[in-house]
Amino acid sequence: MFRSPFVSRRSLLASTAAALLAMVGPAVADSAAPEAAPVKCVDISGCWDCGYWKSFCNSHHGTLRATISRCGANYSVTFSGTFLKVVPFRYTQVLTVTGYGDGVVYFRASRNIPMFGGQFCMTGSATACKFTAHYTSKKDRGVFVMTR
Repeated sequence: MFRSPFVSRRSLLASTAAALLAMVGPAVADSAAPEAAPVKCVDISGCWDCGYWKSFCNSHHGTLRATISRCGANYSVTFSGTFLKVVPFRYTQVLTVTGYGDGVVYFRASRNIPMFGGQFCMTGSATACKFTAHYTSKKDRGVFVMTR
């Protein structure tokens, strides 16, 4: 094989690899590394009836339920639950989708809720069966956990 001083090693290797692939045939090309699987998007819409919320700053906790509906590229969620075991609460929040993983939706939310200490921020993720979000406010921080 003649080597020109103007042919780089990289181009020589590339042409040699192409020639080998052509000789071996398409069977080797088909058995090459598998393609990456597409990201599975999950829809978290629906009723979430089994859950709780818990404060990390004090001993407060309670039951939690939600109804989630698709709202364009995001979700609208209505949370309802109890505070101090008997005081009911209910509020609606928009979950802004920040990304998708393999069967996971990642989101964030922010809203001024005076009874929770002002600005209430949340980040979390959900699969088809589990919802977890961490919340923070001026006076509190904690977690929302729900399953279905």
